[in-house]
Amino acid sequence: MARQKEFDPEVVLDRAMTLFWEQGYEKTSMQELVAQMGIHKRSMYDTFGDKRALYLKALDRYADTVERGNLEAAEREVNARAALRGLFESALADVGQRPAGCLSVNCATELALRDPDAAARVGKSFEREQQLVFDLVRRGQEAGEITESHDPRGLALSLFNAWVGLRVRVRTGVPRAQLQQMVEDMLAMLD
Repeated sequence: MARQKEFDPEVVLDRAMTLFWEQGYEKTSMQELVAQMGIHKRSMYDTFGDKRALYLKALDRYADTVERGNLEAAEREVNARAALRGLFESALADVGQRPAGCLSVNCATELALRDPDAAARVGKSFEREQQLVFDLVRRGQEAGEITESHDPRGLALSLFNAWVGLRVRVRTGVPRAQLQQMVEDMLAMLD
């Protein structure tokens, strides 16, 4: 008879996700993961596999929780311009309360070039986010909230790239006032 797990896999995966988000893949040791997750090493391997498999599961968890929450909030907003503001400001929302930046962006700069599975996850994440920005731009243009002087696909790509850059800058410790000014400058592209 198999032993019943004495832990909630989602809770311990969230702990691993947070540690990877804070430190990155390379700087996170197995000992740190076991300590952060609060489970035995054998339980970690049995449940999640090796460090790389755990990291990929943490990326999936991030997409299912943090990113999905941001995307759903933007989709619920009636005003497209306000939705874009909320999306961009989500990068600043919890500065100091959760790890800085974005786990997907961090992965893109640290691991995606040499790990095809990580690159595929980052690519899917970026595609979803870029599509959302495009949908919001197009919706805003149709409602007269956003200038039609720009091609919606090109404007969305520029905004998405600025948003990725913003999340990198959050990770590097740029002062909040400067980050907020970056958001205002991004939104000025809508005029």
